[in-house]
This record gives sequence, C-alpha cells and structure tokens, in this order.
Amino acid sequence: MAAGVLAIGPGGPAYAADTIDINPSHRNIPAADFGAPNCDPNFGGGPYPGRDVWVFVLPQPNQLGEFTSITITFNTPNGPVNLTIPDADDSGIAEDNGASKAWIITTAGWTISDASANITGEATEDPNGRRDTFNLTHTCPASSTPGPTNTPPTADVTTPAVVTPSGAPETGGGGGQETGNVALGAGAIVLAGAAGIGLIAVARRRRADG
Repeated sequence: MAAGVLAIGPGGPAYAADTIDINPSHRNIPAADFGAPNCDPNFGGGPYPGRDVWVFVLPQPNQLGEFTSITITFNTPNGPVNLTIPDADDSGIAEDNGASKAWIITTAGWTISDASANITGEATEDPNGRRDTFNLTHTCPASSTPGPTNTPPTADVTTPAVVTPSGAPETGGGGGQETGNVALGAGAIVLAGAAGIGLIAVARRRRADG
C-alpha cells in the first residue's frame, strides 16, 4: 500500500500503512559481531548451538506505529534466502515497553543482505531525502559448543593387596613346590648328621670296652 494512504482495519481504528527499509549500517554483519550478545527469552531466547537470534525494533512508535511484517534477505553459503516475520518458523512480533519488536532464528553465520518492514504508521523524509528506517537492535549469537553432556562418573576400583601369612609357602609360578623341596632337603641333612654322630659314639664305646 502506498505511503500515507488511510486504511481501516476490520473492526479497528484507522491507520496509515507504509513500508520502510532496515538501517543500512545493520546489513552484512554476522550476529556474533553485532555488539554485546543479548539473549532475551521474550524475543527468541538462546543461545542455541548452531543458530543465531536476530531482534529488530521500530523507533518512533507514535509516528511509525508497529510492525505488521518484515521480509529479510539473508546471505548464506548456498545463496540468498528470503524469510518473512511472522510467517517463518521460529519468528514473531511483540511489544516491548511501547516499542514494536520482531525476532527470528536462523542458521548460524548468515548475514542480512537487505530487509524491509510493513508498518502501521507513516514514514517521513528528512531535508536530505533520507526516509525513516527500522533497526537491528541486538542479536544472540550461536553458542560456540553444545551444552555439557552428563557422563556417569567412573568408579574408582582398587585391587586389594594379597597378604601372605608368615611362614606360609608362596603360591604361583611353581614356587610352592620349590619351597617344599628345599624343606625336605634340609630335613635329610639334619637326619644324616644325627646318624653320623650316633655312629661315632658307638665306635668310641667299643674301643673303650676292648
């Protein structure tokens, strides 16, 4: 509808409809580079992994009125993409303290090539011929990494030490058999020594008797 034409909405008051463009200085800027992030739950929320939130505002509400729709051309790696608020998924228009705002969520890394808004008010031109514009007020850039993943804690399992009783033979690797053989050998030596002492004593007694 042409600027300044009076229109009457069904059951509503008369208003002048107009179309205005986005502020030229707000084009071709990644969401991550547009000032401090502002992730308002009332306007798109975030941050989201791999997704950017864009929020627009219409200044001079007494003159320009409210947004009725915004059509945006985004630069993407696969070429231009046109989206319209509020028809696009994950988009909307709402009032914030008397100001008309709109928001949309897109794939991270896209930039705004151009945008125009239909409004309920009427735009004007300054003496230099510059018409009123609307603004990209803030963004909520995509989070750099996905949210933390809950990982079950790893149990700390400690193998108990094996305590060998004092004097008990060690086990494993044939050690028990070897220890037993040593013990038998020592016993044989003791018995042989005792037998030798007994023989010597008998020989001495025979010489004494003879």
